Amino acid sequence: MYERLINKNEMPTIEEFLVHIGKGKELFDSIDAFLINEINSSKMIKFDAHSRCWKMSYHIKRKYICDIITEKDAFTIVTRLSEESIRNVYDGLLPYAKECIDNSPFRHRGWIEYRVLSALHLEDIKTMLQIRAND
Repeated sequence: MYERLINKNEMPTIEEFLVHIGKGKELFDSIDAFLINEINSSKMIKFDAHSRCWKMSYHIKRKYICDIITEKDAFTIVTRLSEESIRNVYDGLLPYAKECIDNSPFRHRGWIEYRVLSALHLEDIKTMLQIRAND
């Protein structure tokens, strides 16, 4: 398990999120800017009962786009795609993205957990998030 912000009684500030992400801050800034500026989503801090940690949740109006779960020096993006959308994008993805899709614990329901560790991982997740926004 990764070190996450788990104190349910204290909602972290955005600044605390960024400090916790640490080495992953530049990658987070990139995907955050993409979600806000290119997909036109809004974000809010929420507690995730399933993962038992704080997350940044992104929506377009009421439509769910993704959650970003902060971890020590990294983050995981959780999103949901239809089976058809996954099939349409799958062959064009890097092996790492395919592995994330194939090994996501709730993949059978369309949920994808994608841990971002390098700039190389950003393009594939941006593609998936763009599809999610347009579904």
